[in-house]
Amino acid sequence: MTITRNETRDDTLLPGAAVIVGIRSLLIWAVVAGTMLAVFLRGSMSSCSGGVTGSGGFLDADGQPTDVTPMCGSITVSASPLVYAAIALIVLASLTRILGRADTVDAALRIINNARMVIVVLTLVTFVVGYWAIMTARVDDWSNYSLLYPFPFATFDISTHPMGANG
Repeated sequence: MTITRNETRDDTLLPGAAVIVGIRSLLIWAVVAGTMLAVFLRGSMSSCSGGVTGSGGFLDADGQPTDVTPMCGSITVSASPLVYAAIALIVLASLTRILGRADTVDAALRIINNARMVIVVLTLVTFVVGYWAIMTARVDDWSNYSLLYPFPFATFDISTHPMGANG
């Protein structure tokens, strides 16, 4: 049997090949989304609330001499591990849903496309919330501060130390 140019090769493909290609695409999107979050959603700020006088004494946040060592600190924001778990859960749930509910290839591809869009939206919302959280973080006094915690999208790593203790 010879195949002419007008014939298609669809009948020679593995049954369900379109679904396998869709699943591969979904996995690639999930890995890329997780990698982008790990690489690009990282921000930090650091400061010291006070300073040192010319004679070796300390200044507080208002510029007044003090005997108490001023506090320094840093904040680092990154994607929450819950976001990575949610991406994995979306992939697993969509595969389970395909096995349980999809009776046609079109239904399976629709489930895969919906899962892919949920991953994209979750990634974009995590980027926006994470960048908003670090951009709005302002600390004037490290001994008394408050931050708006962006749970469950991002997590803060906060460290404080007396001035001069860490460099």
